Amino acid sequence: MIITLTTDFSDSGGFVAQLKAELLKLFGEDVKIIDITHNITPFHSIEAAYIIKTTLPAFPKGSIHIVVVDPGVGTPRSIVAVKCKGQYIISPDNEALALVEPEAIREVDKAEINPESSKTFEARDIMVKAAYLLSKKGFENIGRPKDSLNHSLKPTIENKKITGHIVYIDNFGNCISNIREEHIKNGFTRIRLKNLEFRHLEETYHSPTSLYKALINSAGYLEFAYFKKKFSEEFGVDYLDEVNVYLP
Repeated sequence: MIITLTTDFSDSGGFVAQLKAELLKLFGEDVKIIDITHNITPFHSIEAAYIIKTTLPAFPKGSIHIVVVDPGVGTPRSIVAVKCKGQYIISPDNEALALVEPEAIREVDKAEINPESSKTFEARDIMVKAAYLLSKKGFENIGRPKDSLNHSLKPTIENKKITGHIVYIDNFGNCISNIREEHIKNGFTRIRLKNLEFRHLEETYHSPTSLYKALINSAGYLEFAYFKKKFSEEFGVDYLDEVNVYLP
């Protein structure tokens, strides 16, 4: 059994160790616990969304992914189990799931799983236990069905214009949108981000035609980069800034 952890807990403190200890108690020593990252910017659930979306395809079917970027911890907000391409995500129902394309959703019954849960550490007391129950009882026997997730960051297409947003800014300052290669496979006339326009895509970060550029990244998303500089800082780009692609 593979369990992954994605949190904003950072590498300091004991929160991550407590999650792992609880997983070992429940699953036993055969469980494989993989840290995707614990360095999500605190409370930044949108930042987690891109990481989850692009990392999950690397894992085998049956893997369970616990995602904890949870500014609403302890409130009535939902915790959900999401089935996605044969894998499962346990997460608060917030923007961290906004890029996921769910096959099915179950809302976790928090009181049933652990009526004595801490209000400030539901990741340990509810989400870990939900992952264990899912592995033992099956996805269909966790909580109750839910029709849809609370948040979506899918781009829209209208009047020959794709409207998307910046959903991730990486360590190099590259700005990644939620527009995928497949959305522009038939070409485009121009791409606009803030006051910048792009008429073509580059293939690499190091391109002789321009220091800053638009390209399709290794995950298949439209990305904006600046060679050896941070595109986000050079042009003041931030999360959820609008990206427009004009189609022929």
